[in-house]
Amino acid sequence: MKLFRRAWVIPAACLVFLAAGPQVAQGLVLDWDTVSWTPGSLNNSYDLTGDAVNDITVTITSQNPGIFTNDPATGMQTPAINQSLTGGLSPAQNSLDIAANLHTNSNLTVQLSFGGQYGIATNVSFTIFDIDITTNSDIISTIYGVAPDGTQVAATITGLGSAITPSGTLLTQKLTGNAASPDNSGNGNATISFGTTAITDVFFTFGNNAGAPRYQDIAIGDISFTPVPEINPAAASAISCLLALGAMMAFHRRAKLKARHLPQGGS
Repeated sequence: MKLFRRAWVIPAACLVFLAAGPQVAQGLVLDWDTVSWTPGSLNNSYDLTGDAVNDITVTITSQNPGIFTNDPATGMQTPAINQSLTGGLSPAQNSLDIAANLHTNSNLTVQLSFGGQYGIATNVSFTIFDIDITTNSDIISTIYGVAPDGTQVAATITGLGSAITPSGTLLTQKLTGNAASPDNSGNGNATISFGTTAITDVFFTFGNNAGAPRYQDIAIGDISFTPVPEINPAAASAISCLLALGAMMAFHRRAKLKARHLPQGGS
């Protein structure tokens, strides 16, 4: 009986672990109003939870690094955080402004990489502002996410402004500017998202339709995503605890059966 009573000490401990519950993933937002970006830099990482682990890295590359130029409204070397392109938001908010002299075979690529313990995120979503015609048409193409196994994942594109003509499907989707859009308008907006699909990175290319180098610009609005949660130590302990309970109860049953079949001593 003492063994049986001691066995029930384990369920009490298990209840303590289970009460902690599973760790629920919390959505994060890379809010350009709350972070910094050195004008002209091409790679920045952000810890959004204060745990000393970067949650997202933004990288901008080009075959020709000399294409990046100043934003005429602020004079800032881009990429830079400013309010030159606001996407029609009211009140206006900061965005990541990317201005460049683009031309044939000299596009630039934007990459979003997710960090945390596993480097995987779901519910990734952001809006690109000011896809339009300046001199040449802005073109956003090669838009995809990367699944943990390396598979390319097609984006869902919504909220298209009137200055954008979409074409292609799935991994061949392309957004082409068809008219000029005011800098404070939503006419050049397009929202890129990936729903509940788990991804490690997002890529898209910013280019133009043809011709000599011409000034073009877009901006990236706030980026929302949900990191894949870490395994909760409390939940893992609870599982181990219940397994231990099962083993102890099985041992207890075997001990009782054995005791019933032992020869009884006599006087």
